[in-house]
Amino acid sequence: MKEKVVKVEDLWKNLRKGELTSVDLQATLALEEERRKKAEARVGKLKDQASKQILKAKIQAVEQFKISSEIRDLNVAFGQEAFQKGYELCEDRVAPKFLKLDLGFLYEEVLDEEAGLSTAAADPSPIKVISKPFEPIIDVPEPTPEPEMVKSTPTSFAAVPPEV
Repeated sequence: MKEKVVKVEDLWKNLRKGELTSVDLQATLALEEERRKKAEARVGKLKDQASKQILKAKIQAVEQFKISSEIRDLNVAFGQEAFQKGYELCEDRVAPKFLKLDLGFLYEEVLDEEAGLSTAAADPSPIKVISKPFEPIIDVPEPTPEPEMVKSTPTSFAAVPPEV
């Protein structure tokens, strides 16, 4: 029986050692968990700081680009292209309305300017203008009417009474 009592005491000692080890491991685990949370909080703060710095750098780069000559060149090129497209669009809309109208004179002036044959005077002295009564130089044809579409739906929104 003494052997059994000694065995039980040894088992109790081992159980207490296990419990102490378990408590120590739980405390260590809690400390590690706290360290991990602090590290995650620091990482989050650093990410926020980095994103703010990146945003500031982007804003500064955009501001520098806005005042650069490159953006002015891009704006001028865009303006010229938009003007040219608008001009072509208007020409495409005007030409069908005035079928007999010759718009070739528009291109002749452009060719003259490109060739350096500008009609502008080099002498900026005042020019005496002699006014004459208005006489049309060319006959402007009337615009051709656009074909009207036949409408199959009634133009009134009033309800039609049912036939009885």
